[in-house]
Amino acid sequence: MRLCFFTDIHGNKSAFDAFCSDMEQKGADEVIFGGDFIGYYYEAQEIITTVREKGWHCLLGNHDKMFLDMLDGNLAEEYVTERYGNSYRIAKETVSQENIAFLRTLSSSWEMLTDGICIGFFHGGPEDALNARLYPDTVLSNIETYCRYDYIFTGHTHHKMIRQVGKSQIINPGSAGQQRDGKGTSYVVFDTVTRQAEICVFSYDMTNLLEQIKLYDGANEKMYYKLTEVLTRSPLVYK
Repeated sequence: MRLCFFTDIHGNKSAFDAFCSDMEQKGADEVIFGGDFIGYYYEAQEIITTVREKGWHCLLGNHDKMFLDMLDGNLAEEYVTERYGNSYRIAKETVSQENIAFLRTLSSSWEMLTDGICIGFFHGGPEDALNARLYPDTVLSNIETYCRYDYIFTGHTHHKMIRQVGKSQIINPGSAGQQRDGKGTSYVVFDTVTRQAEICVFSYDMTNLLEQIKLYDGANEKMYYKLTEVLTRSPLVYK
């Protein structure tokens, strides 16, 4: 079986459309989304609708959880706007009740048994499915938790990683919507028979996205820089 795992799209429909086109050329038997429809950018509604129509398995990301908390009155809209710009406000105005109900059904983890291997999918990681941040140099305190799985797929950090921990391999494809490691937007295709993982980097036209950032968050110079700088970040300026 060929699995595609992508994560952290963050309302970036320009990147999402390019991902879909690139992934279809690669081919996959099953597609799993690792969470974070919401946050930073503005077209979460269209992305959620498309993913639902395609029947892809989805996880709940921390930004999705914050969005639901905001809707439920457990998190102030002013707080998320100050940190992430107007994306949450746009999502509140545009995400349909059907899509909100769909988000409420999601979990931050999922397990799959196939071709003799156990695979764990997490937005964060096995020790904290929603919020764990796993980097190549992260010190892991509970190795047994990881070794329950042959392969672990994670998101959340927006950094690409393939790391061996005991018998387990941890794979983070990086972000499909907001790369932070200076290595481009990306996803992973994994063959459960050959057990080979290919991290696939793709490009997309940012013109429309940049116009949206200017429209919705251009008046806030600090936020405008935060939302645009990361899109074209390179290893030369970010370590």
